[in-house]
Amino acid sequence: MPRGQGRRIRLLAIVGSALLALLAVVLVIVVTTSTNGAPGRPNGQDLRQRLAVPAYMSPTQEAGSWAQLTGSRPGTVGIVVANVDSGPGSLPEPAWASVIHKAHAAGSKVLGYVDTGYLGRPIPGHPDGLPTRSGGTGLGAWTTQIEADVNAWYRFYGADVGGVFFDQGTDVCGPTPSSDLYADEYESLTRYVKEAHSGALTALSPGTAVPQCYRNSADVLVTFEGSYGDYSGNPATPSDAYRPLDWAPADPDRIWNIVYGAATQEEMDSAVALSKSRNVGYIYVTNGAQANPYGSIPSLYWTGEQEQTFPR
Repeated sequence: MPRGQGRRIRLLAIVGSALLALLAVVLVIVVTTSTNGAPGRPNGQDLRQRLAVPAYMSPTQEAGSWAQLTGSRPGTVGIVVANVDSGPGSLPEPAWASVIHKAHAAGSKVLGYVDTGYLGRPIPGHPDGLPTRSGGTGLGAWTTQIEADVNAWYRFYGADVGGVFFDQGTDVCGPTPSSDLYADEYESLTRYVKEAHSGALTALSPGTAVPQCYRNSADVLVTFEGSYGDYSGNPATPSDAYRPLDWAPADPDRIWNIVYGAATQEEMDSAVALSKSRNVGYIYVTNGAQANPYGSIPSLYWTGEQEQTFPR
């Protein structure tokens, strides 16, 4: 062997071993992040979403819409929100029990609607906060009503209920800039649900972007609820426009957007594409309009919406 050749061979062997070790580390990182659902999760147009439907539909007057919803292609509808009377109502109703059971049997998480009244926070027109059904105001009165409604959903409809949808959520951390009172209260309410009902899912709907203090307030956050124009860059007023979060949950399934007033298949396609580019895991688009955009299923493009969000 010529002088120096053995030294070169040993050097090449060392370099080769180092490169193999580096490649192994890179593979471990890629596999780990992909299986943990963080950086490895798809982002953009390849994102496989699920539909999350605010089903504020009468089970008797809208029996066809309920049949269409519960008969959706398996796997496409992840969440269905049941809303009897801005909450569970005062008694169990057989018609609601039937559709809730069918939605649960079809594989959806059925969440019971619970009004949280912005936790009694002062809002325009209500300097003392919204009143509860019993006329009380303030955080304590609302917490009492919220917990009673949570309990009623499970008492009326049992194991078919898969969690709670907290509506009229606040979008600031607390009553003062240094306080996290509101975000912490929603976290406590989520804990209240989960401690009594193993496996329950909670969703909170401020309907707009929220600060990072809300990261643990619920399993899923509705960070947009508004019209197609608001979502697509043509808002009725600047304050209605879609606003992105200034923080990013690792898992797209933490985020849900709701878009109403999408009048055509093309507008639905556009809204879904936008939601994917915004890394939204749960989406719902409907052609319904105010006052109740959620009174029926958007039969105009329901099949196409399932295919766009959860392709075969």
